[in-house]
Amino acid sequence: MDVLSAFAAALSLAADAMAVSVCCGLKSAANYKKTALITAFMFGSFQMLMPVLGWSIGRVGSGALGSGQRIAAFLILLLLGIKMLFDARKDQTAGISVITPKELFLFSVATSIDALALGAVLPVAVGADTPLRLALSVIMIGAVTFILSFGGFHFGRCFRHFRPAHAEIAGGVILIALGIKVLIAG
Repeated sequence: MDVLSAFAAALSLAADAMAVSVCCGLKSAANYKKTALITAFMFGSFQMLMPVLGWSIGRVGSGALGSGQRIAAFLILLLLGIKMLFDARKDQTAGISVITPKELFLFSVATSIDALALGAVLPVAVGADTPLRLALSVIMIGAVTFILSFGGFHFGRCFRHFRPAHAEIAGGVILIALGIKVLIAG
C-alpha cells in the first residue's frame, strides 16, 4: 500500500468535511464542544463507510474494466477534483443555522459521496487491493477526517473570518494530482 498516496487521499476527502465543520462551528451557538465531537464523529464514520461500499462495488466491476482500471481511476479522481474546485466557488456558510441531527446526517452523506467514488479506485490509487489494506486506508481516512473536522469546527468557532473554500481548493488539487500519478504510474 502506498501510504503517502493514501494519506493524500485522506486529506483531500477530509477537505469537504472540514469545510462544512468550519461552517458548523461558525454557526454553532450552545453546547459547541459536544456538537464538535458529534460532528467530527459523524463525518469520520461516513468517510470510513463510504469507501468500503465503493471498494466493494469496484471489486465487482473490476473484471469488466480490465486494463482500463488506471484510466477509470484517473478519470474519477480528475472529476472529483474538478468538482471540489467548482464547489469551492460556492458560499458554504449560506443556509446553516442551528445544526439538527437530520442536517448533520445529510451533511455527513453529502461530504462522503466523494469517498464512495474513491473507494472504487482505492486498489489502483493507493494499493488497497486486499481487505487488510482497505481497512488501513479507511481507518486513515476516518481518523484524518475526524481530526480535521473537529479542528475545523473549533477553528470556525474561534476564527469567523476563515473562508472554507481554501480547504476545498486544496482537496481538489490533491485529487487531481493523485489521478495524474495513477495515470503516469500505469
